[in-house]
Amino acid sequence: MTAPATPIEYNAGQTLCKGEYYTPPATAGGRLPVVLVCHAWDGLNDEVRDKASKLAQAGYIAFAIDIHGDGKVITDFAQLMPTLTPYLQDRALLLERVNGAFEAARAIPGADPSRIGAMGYCFGGMAVLDLARSGAGVKGVVSFHGSLDGNTLDNPATLDSKILALHGEDDPLVPPETVAAFKAEMNARQADWQLHAYGHTVHAFTRPGANNPSFGTVYNASADRRSWRSMLNFFEEVL
Repeated sequence: MTAPATPIEYNAGQTLCKGEYYTPPATAGGRLPVVLVCHAWDGLNDEVRDKASKLAQAGYIAFAIDIHGDGKVITDFAQLMPTLTPYLQDRALLLERVNGAFEAARAIPGADPSRIGAMGYCFGGMAVLDLARSGAGVKGVVSFHGSLDGNTLDNPATLDSKILALHGEDDPLVPPETVAAFKAEMNARQADWQLHAYGHTVHAFTRPGANNPSFGTVYNASADRRSWRSMLNFFEEVL
């Protein structure tokens, strides 16, 4: 049974965002934990909807969020860097967008505002890690083949959010020195963190359409399956 979707509009700063949330097909009553599902660079598309629906099947309210605003979806790969650059240059803008969704999640009918997590893919992984870094109160975040670069925002010295990074060991877009810096950051900030690295795996390993070895984006069915299970285990623990 497919989890039903409900459109939701919310504000992130001056930007109107258009997301949707998925509720479990059947519940035993009571408030449910919410997981924000943050899209990759190309926006809230059907791939994200499928993942959110699948997460709702596991018993969570899955909130597919909209970082770009107005539900914008990009289909032209040539727009990759023009789309990402504003967020890479202004991480406060990225945090504003994801924090708007975090605040909106509290008001979803049936949601438990004390049990909110977040997961994100590629660019979305960076977004949810920045949410955790900010001290917003998110219980735990999961990054799937996300950027692990830190930011220079005025973040708390220590992290209360639990962190799970799911990473392709051979990802050319997130090289070993970046991974090492991420680990050092997490330790310096006394975070409860994990990093699972999948061997012989590059970037975008959860995206079935990814097949660009020269760029470093290739789907890996085993890593996709294993990372999803790791995410479920993580949220079962923290939410």
